[in-house]
Amino acid sequence: MNTIRFNLVDWLALSPGLTDRDNWMTWASLDMTWPENPEPVPANLIPSMMRRRTSSQSKLALQTAISLTQDKEIDYIIFASRHGELNRLTTLQENILQGEDASPTLFSQTVHNTAAGLFTIATKRPTPVTSLASGQNTLHNALIEASAYLSETPESKVLVVDFDEPLPERYSQFDQGNYQGYALGLLLTSGSDYQISWERNTEPKEQSAPFTLEVIRQFVGNENQWTISTTQQCWHWQRPAQ
Repeated sequence: MNTIRFNLVDWLALSPGLTDRDNWMTWASLDMTWPENPEPVPANLIPSMMRRRTSSQSKLALQTAISLTQDKEIDYIIFASRHGELNRLTTLQENILQGEDASPTLFSQTVHNTAAGLFTIATKRPTPVTSLASGQNTLHNALIEASAYLSETPESKVLVVDFDEPLPERYSQFDQGNYQGYALGLLLTSGSDYQISWERNTEPKEQSAPFTLEVIRQFVGNENQWTISTTQQCWHWQRPAQ
């Protein structure tokens, strides 16, 4: 069984109507149900000119990343998203099919590393940053990437930002669960407070919602061990007593 270890210095999760840990605790107690008519997530840390052009999904990622790094030195950032800017890309494709010219601004922000690029522009910080996608295992593989970096540079701080939102209606058959757009930021250092081991899943179950949301639910709960089973893997988490 493979294992990674790290310390979790801080974390932040954002979604409409869910902007602090008390909100997320209520959400978890209500079986992961979003508030009715939720307030949008603030985007006040994103420069105004950029904010107007940025998708709702990238706003979540940027607000989360800037919140966790604005007063800290970060050595490496990993933006992780299973679907990336698919909603914006679908809009661009529909415009083209209707005979409209492709908007250069819209086109430039349909790539998977949109949030990564916008972060470096917004913060004017030359932080090494990458963008990662790995299907159902996107968050966990981002944590493996972070752990690999920390093993080589143990004095470093690494930020992982995992984010997504519901798929466009035409792709709804590939989506699972009733959820809103979200972002989860994890600020990591070397250590062994948290441990994740994984093995092949021999009894895959149908996914009900993005697995990142299950991680958030566990973070605001009291369990010290839990398992998240994707189609391919079983991910076993351990953390210190709460």
